[in-house]
Amino acid sequence: MNTEQLLRSLGVNGTLKGFRYAIYMIDLVEQDPTATTLITKYLYPAAAKHFNVSAGAIERALRTVVRTCWEKGNRALLEEVAGRHLPTQPSNGVFLDMTAAFLRSQKQT
Repeated sequence: MNTEQLLRSLGVNGTLKGFRYAIYMIDLVEQDPTATTLITKYLYPAAAKHFNVSAGAIERALRTVVRTCWEKGNRALLEEVAGRHLPTQPSNGVFLDMTAAFLRSQKQT
């Protein structure tokens, strides 16, 4: 499963602005898991530069992706990706971390 397939399975579709932003950042975190510790200093600015938008636009669009997964998406799959029950909506950083970790684990099997 690749990043796009995972996001679509979670209930996010390509019409959301944040869809491509999320793919880009999840792929960055998949390559470097420590990147989530620098979400506002590295990930948002890197994505903003890549897509020629502001870091604030990246953050808001990603928040919409996470909210869409949480409110309208496949909650069972989201919890499988997280590896645990999620009592509340994950933050942007947690979402990026857990999706990247899930994809890394899928590639190892």
